[in-house]
Amino acid sequence: MNVLPKWTWECMGRPALQWSPIQLRMANQQKILPTGRFQGVMVDIEDVSMQMDFQVIEIVDDSNPYLALLGIYWATNMNGVINLKKQKTIF
Repeated sequence: MNVLPKWTWECMGRPALQWSPIQLRMANQQKILPTGRFQGVMVDIEDVSMQMDFQVIEIVDDSNPYLALLGIYWATNMNGVINLKKQKTIF
């Protein structure tokens, strides 16, 4: 499951979202209904490009919305770059 904070989606220009039929349960057992599913985002990892889907969620504490990204510490250690304008994450 790929998660994207709503704030990040808004910075990308609010691209079209699809309805999402799921409910997420966070580690603290909080239930979250996604705003929608952001489909077909191109993600580049070294020389490999792939399309991925993200569940867009509202972050209550938006002081640092990137902490909600699944695996953000791993991405930071791998020197990941999130390009909001091109809708890509590059490692």
